[in-house]
Amino acid sequence: MAKEIFMTQWFSDEMLLAGEALIKRLDEADAKVQAAFWLLDAEDKTWKLTIVSPLVESEGPRNYYKRINDVNKTAKPDEAVIALHDITVSDTDNRIVKAIKRSVLGNTILGNNRLGRNTLGGVYIEDMYLYRMDWTLLGDNIPNTTTKDTILPLSP
Repeated sequence: MAKEIFMTQWFSDEMLLAGEALIKRLDEADAKVQAAFWLLDAEDKTWKLTIVSPLVESEGPRNYYKRINDVNKTAKPDEAVIALHDITVSDTDNRIVKAIKRSVLGNTILGNNRLGRNTLGGVYIEDMYLYRMDWTLLGDNIPNTTTKDTILPLSP
């Protein structure tokens, strides 16, 4: 059986890799992950992996957590997994997604970037690691694919 990773206030390579593996397994299970990111709670100094999917609204959060649990069971024995209590699921009406949409980053290609100590769209982000942001959920701010995409380095 796969081992759960130990969470600390510091973002680790183990967290990054476990999140990537989970997102890959969810993609293979057609879980429609539209955004995925680790977010540090500024007060509690705890990290949560947030998975944003329209299925959270249509199936309900409990069923989506069951999906995550089922794909975690398919992890290899030597692979680290993220415990359900370290994961938050959200429908596409997510406050962080909306904040990024309102910010200057709302029309850039974002993925595999670290954001921290920034206010985006009126929301302060202490620290964040963004795996993916599917711009189709950002409405009119979809990047123009006929021109060269703008990619901003976001690491502090």
